[in-house]
Amino acid sequence: MKKRRSFFPRRRKSPGRYGLEAAILCVLLMVAAYVSNADWSPNAPTTPARAEKQVADAQKAIFNSIKNIRASSAGKSAPVADEREYRLVRASDGDSFVLKDGSGRTLRVRLYGIDAPESRQPYGKQSKAHLLSLIQDRPLRLKTMYLDNYKRTVSLVYLADRNGIDELSVNQRQVQAGMAWVYDYFCTSDICKTWKLEEAMARKERLGLWQDSDPTPPWQWRREQKKKKK
Repeated sequence: MKKRRSFFPRRRKSPGRYGLEAAILCVLLMVAAYVSNADWSPNAPTTPARAEKQVADAQKAIFNSIKNIRASSAGKSAPVADEREYRLVRASDGDSFVLKDGSGRTLRVRLYGIDAPESRQPYGKQSKAHLLSLIQDRPLRLKTMYLDNYKRTVSLVYLADRNGIDELSVNQRQVQAGMAWVYDYFCTSDICKTWKLEEAMARKERLGLWQDSDPTPPWQWRREQKKKKK
């Protein structure tokens, strides 16, 4: 089991984070109300077609609301990252790679809070290719969260340029594109709630690995591979 060694004390949530959580709660309450009230009348018969339409309408309401939350929260806060810039040396898969700083020092990095398909797993090559399309030949900056058992720096990774850094992390962009799962066991910061919405959106739109009706999460795939070796 992976261990975590935190570099940062636990922080209080900012007002913006509370606002996002409140917005998510409002969405859930709104959908519950919608499902219970939409096209409802005491004498109306319940038919499969009517029930299917209510489910479809409820799903549409959910994802329209998620899109509104995403739009309203964009640009509200600038990411916090270390000043040092890095460049990609090589990538192992869609969430693990090696970076090099301006002094030539290399750093093994694992994207915080997400789990991409392994290289030998279905969609593993696609996930790695999407990661490379984001970070190859681009300056990168990190926010280190902790070190894992393999001495990798588990981080939020941001694209950088002369105007600053991208407000969306590479971690989040992998989830948005359907190239990774949110790794619930290790994703414990407030931003993970937003990433779960992004994952739901990608699943709904059948992006990336969600083109498969029942994709196998990497943590489950790794367990299965270990059993086969015994």
